[in-house]
Amino acid sequence: MTFFLWSVLAPISQYSFIHSFSSWKNALSYWKDRQISGPKPIPIFGNVLSPVLKARPYVEMEWYKKYGKLFGVFNMGKPCLTVADPELIKQILVKDFHSFRNRRTPPGGNRVTAKSMLSARDDDWKRVRAIASPTFTSGKMRKMYALINHCCEDFIDSLDKDVSNGMNEVELKQLMGAYTMDVIASCAFATKTNTYADPNNPFTTKANNLFTAPIWKGMLQLLLPSFIVNSDIYRRTLNASDSDFFVDFSRSLIQKRKKNNEKHNDFLQLLMDVERSDGDIREASDANEAHH
Repeated sequence: MTFFLWSVLAPISQYSFIHSFSSWKNALSYWKDRQISGPKPIPIFGNVLSPVLKARPYVEMEWYKKYGKLFGVFNMGKPCLTVADPELIKQILVKDFHSFRNRRTPPGGNRVTAKSMLSARDDDWKRVRAIASPTFTSGKMRKMYALINHCCEDFIDSLDKDVSNGMNEVELKQLMGAYTMDVIASCAFATKTNTYADPNNPFTTKANNLFTAPIWKGMLQLLLPSFIVNSDIYRRTLNASDSDFFVDFSRSLIQKRKKNNEKHNDFLQLLMDVERSDGDIREASDANEAHH
């Protein structure tokens, strides 16, 4: 199977490599022609390898100190402008927002992720934001306190069990990761993961896969053509469908709650309650507070 996949992908990858090299070569003088300084890119990859080899905050701070508040970088062969001037950022995100409202489309997306707030574009984004914003008001967020407090109690109980069993050391990263996952699952989906006792819970393992994907997978997504990255055979071969688990999980919860007329005090319920068929907001006060 792997050999067959490679025999199909190899010529395409070769074409993609040549195309990317040609694009990079043509774009090399983009910032120079506009008299904007920036770090020197390398063939094909541009400047994307620097934040991989060293933590991004350190790399960006070095670039900021060397090139100033405005400098140009290359995401593969695509020129990207980095802005570090608060006043200019405010102008871009507020006054001129109508010209900069869309994010770039990430590779490996699908029809579902294209509708998420991070990837949606134009009117789709406007509708999703109108639905989601009222759920982040202080009053709505305060309702999550009881859920977070319960997760904290489970966290303390887990530590007490370790102490009673004679443990004097714990793997802090793993323990805090379990607590964080428990909070997310409880607040977002009213679901208990029990990660302390069951680290192999599908909810936990799928989430870990999303946040700890190897670097080479990300680079492969950037190098291969989008029609390959978006194909089912690619997603199955490289286990790139972990996000589908949460999409299916959310859909099943929504259908179950609508069918059984269930109500839960979680983020998913807030989203379900706030949406109308026409995309309007039920509570005007929530919409006003969310705007500010």
